[in-house]
Amino acid sequence: MEKQRKDGEVEAVPVVIGGMVLDIQATSSIPPHLRTTSLNRVQGGVARNIAECVTKLGAQPFMISALGFDMPCHFL
Repeated sequence: MEKQRKDGEVEAVPVVIGGMVLDIQATSSIPPHLRTTSLNRVQGGVARNIAECVTKLGAQPFMISALGFDMPCHFL
């Protein structure tokens, strides 16, 4: 994919195609009993992780992924 800059030059834009998911990590704060689990939601998925790393390198990637219409979709 290409993007035209203000000075007229054309630069390549990285395109990332793949999955992004919502990872749910559960930990128990005390020995197992009802209602003692702590949930932590973390953005994940190989393509999403790669897009994040490319962004940290200074690029602005274009990401293509499939999403549902549910809570994880709104979180991602």
